Amino acid sequence: MMLPVVEVGGARVFLGDCRDVLRSLPDNSVDSVVTDPPYELGFMGKKWDSSGIAYDVTVWEECLRVLKPGGHVLAFGGSRTWHRLAVAVEDAGFELRDSIAWLYGSGFPKSLDVSKAIDKRAGAEREIVGYNENVNLYSDRHAFGASQVGEPYEKSPITCATTSEAKTWQGWGTALKPAFEPVVVGRKPLVGTVAENVLLWGVGGLNIDGSRIGSRENSPQSRPAPTKAEGWNMGGEGKEGWSSAQGRWPANVILDEVTAGLLDEQSGISKDGVAGARTGSVNGYEGGWGAQENHRSGYGGAGGASRFFYVAKASKRDRNEGLEGLEEKLGGSLSGGNDKRKGDKPQLSPRQNFHPTVKPTQLMHYLIKLVTPAGGTVLDPFTGSGSTGKAALLDGFKFIGAELTEEYLPIIEGRLKWASEQEGETDERLF
Repeated sequence: MMLPVVEVGGARVFLGDCRDVLRSLPDNSVDSVVTDPPYELGFMGKKWDSSGIAYDVTVWEECLRVLKPGGHVLAFGGSRTWHRLAVAVEDAGFELRDSIAWLYGSGFPKSLDVSKAIDKRAGAEREIVGYNENVNLYSDRHAFGASQVGEPYEKSPITCATTSEAKTWQGWGTALKPAFEPVVVGRKPLVGTVAENVLLWGVGGLNIDGSRIGSRENSPQSRPAPTKAEGWNMGGEGKEGWSSAQGRWPANVILDEVTAGLLDEQSGISKDGVAGARTGSVNGYEGGWGAQENHRSGYGGAGGASRFFYVAKASKRDRNEGLEGLEEKLGGSLSGGNDKRKGDKPQLSPRQNFHPTVKPTQLMHYLIKLVTPAGGTVLDPFTGSGSTGKAALLDGFKFIGAELTEEYLPIIEGRLKWASEQEGETDERLF
């Protein structure tokens, strides 16, 4: 067994190639795998994002081995490359159960201006007709592996096409604005039936009631996950079963605050429908089928369309909590998260947590609870800055991580220590 490099409370993080770390773990020893592997895009010039490890079937075979039967893997992927991740997970022996789309409003397009490219090819100088206040050259120059701190921003010039060919292609680009990241949802094959598996291994289901979308009183942030003794109550048995007060069934779409606001702006405010049951216990909706109702229930709420989905709010302090004593380095992010933006460009700024792909803790908090029994062990073979571990400790889960890049270890340790000190605090304080 390898010795942990970072050990905080119920968390252990090992430095090294995740394949070596995974081989040191015993069979059937973890309850879930929740991870954000490299997207293999050569992101910000980082070597770890162009190694192909996310597509290496042996990584996921080892994850399969250490997972308990029926355990789930949730693995983020890039919108351009996640199909190869999904194939590797499936080829390792996992059953692909679904995919989750995390929608966010903070992505920015990395697009080539076709008109500019044509003028450049022709050697034509373009006339500057103004300056874009929302885009700066600092971001363009230093988005990949920058180290300069404090260099002044320069306004990005707005130019008009010079050649006739460039004028024809004015307004054309090569990329869309990224606004979602998919999550591969896989499950290790069951031993027997679902009922037999959950009773024997304590995993195999999804924590539906603990992840329902509803009021503050019934939100997953404010209600603890069920214990193994309580079992996997899917909320449909007898008079004491499902209640509309529990909230809506969790969907395979997750929003951030920006996308939730945009969705509500388009949908407008509406009231929930009222569900009823006709004779013979066949469920219908009010106004449907013309059946006589003998039972009526509903959420009795109103709001925009975002109320049907979980909204993961990103705390402004989330990224750097517990890192107050670390040296600041230039950092930024090109994907969704809690970074401040200026237009569609990232603001690269000095910060203690300079990891470029920090996931919001609340997002990881929700995903962990969805697939992990109370007190269970979460594995993240691509720990990064430790968001999965931080979320796990905040909810009383155990955590095992692996990280290849040594410079991220102080960030991981600081965030894990902060989380371990928050025991007993409310979710409102944490998120």
